[in-house]
Amino acid sequence: MADPVAAARPRSTVVLAPLAGNTSAYAGLTYPRLAPCLGALALPWLAVGATLAGVPVGLALGTLGNDGEALLLSVVVTPALRRQGFGRRLLAAFAEAPAAAGAHRAAAAYSSRLPAGDAAALVAAATAAGWGPPELRELICFSEAGPMVEAVARWPAVSGRLRDAEGVSFAPWRPLDAADHAAIAAMAGGEGYVPHMHPDWSMAAPLPECSVAVRRGGALVGWVMAEQAAGVPLPGYRDRPAVTYRSAYLRPDLWHTGALVGAYWHAFDRQAALLGPQSIAIYHTCLPRMMAMVRRRFGPLHLKVDEAWELRITFRTLQK
Repeated sequence: MADPVAAARPRSTVVLAPLAGNTSAYAGLTYPRLAPCLGALALPWLAVGATLAGVPVGLALGTLGNDGEALLLSVVVTPALRRQGFGRRLLAAFAEAPAAAGAHRAAAAYSSRLPAGDAAALVAAATAAGWGPPELRELICFSEAGPMVEAVARWPAVSGRLRDAEGVSFAPWRPLDAADHAAIAAMAGGEGYVPHMHPDWSMAAPLPECSVAVRRGGALVGWVMAEQAAGVPLPGYRDRPAVTYRSAYLRPDLWHTGALVGAYWHAFDRQAALLGPQSIAIYHTCLPRMMAMVRRRFGPLHLKVDEAWELRITFRTLQK
């Protein structure tokens, strides 16, 4: 069968336009998990499609957040048209869509799991379209729980603080009360706090047995929140039980106490007791000093470390 893209190329030009309504024809140009939204595309979804002689050949798809930021979730150009600047055009056009909706900026995230060639192509297209350079935002670390417990217990700088770090205690998790909510609201403006760190129970499979409330004088000053992981994306470890530590935070004035490391130690220790020392702990860190410490102190213990990178654009800098 003739390739409709190849057949149309000599006599047609690629047309880019915002999408809405039933755009299922573009389903093959995004991830399968995102494709269902194309059946009735509407805010908060944002999309720009590219067509050649009426045939979909490219798609940039994302969402508009309540914080004035749009998040690009996927950008795909059909193979026959790659390396011709259409990715750059899609990324520039996508940035115009949330700007028209009143947003202030857009972000695109990718991880080190993305093939190097695809990551390089994304970065090249985005920077050519006016987006900023990639910045490392997060590490996602995979380790066995037992070795992590032993390593922290042998760490001289924190081993003496694992039970009580300057009056900080590591309490079993319990439902939040009014005082806890007030404490979280006060911490929300602190250094390094981002909305997804909120210790709510919107997680799919929360594990209170492995979650830790960090308290001082009874007041909530931090937490480590655990969720049962759906699986382990590592060959040879896929059959292991696993816990994802979805959220962790400590009030900045207590960072010097080592209490956040202590909270993780208690969480990993509980996981080892619940699921076995060879169960997999998956944890995230986004603070630069924590990322450096994690690499330095625990690097040899990690089965794998994924890096999460982000590109951003503010609309006043959009290159036309």
